[in-house]
Amino acid sequence: MAKRILLVVREGAHAARQSAALDAGRLARESGGAVRMMYVSPLPPARMDRHDRMVANIDQEMMRITGEGQDCLARLAAEITDVPVERVVRFGRLKDEVRIEAEAFAADLVALAAPLSPGLWHRTLAWYLGHVALASKTPVVLLPVSAQGPERGPRDAVTMPAH
Repeated sequence: MAKRILLVVREGAHAARQSAALDAGRLARESGGAVRMMYVSPLPPARMDRHDRMVANIDQEMMRITGEGQDCLARLAAEITDVPVERVVRFGRLKDEVRIEAEAFAADLVALAAPLSPGLWHRTLAWYLGHVALASKTPVVLLPVSAQGPERGPRDAVTMPAH
């Protein structure tokens, strides 16, 4: 069982955040573990107006996105009870930030927030993170995987095992 779960929430991936957080919390609760939620965003450019004047520099944009990320993670963490939850906001390439955070947190499992029916892109991203960024040291799973219904089954859960 995974004791330390790193839940990756990407900028713009709104649809399944709450379900993914609940699933990560359930997995951590069952194993007596903890969850670290990581909001990842690419390094933002400076914001310019229509006359090409700078409205906000990179640092100001990072502060704005950090605030949005912390708010998002605080809402998600409030849904999880009886499990220690940590929250971090990171900027940079997804694979680099996931690798660094998984090592720093000593994650047993990396979970990516994904839609209820993850498509090829999400499955490819999970494979890429598991095999390239994490070198198959830590399994990667797409969450949520616990949706109920006749159209859902074990084949809908995607896990990349560690070798």
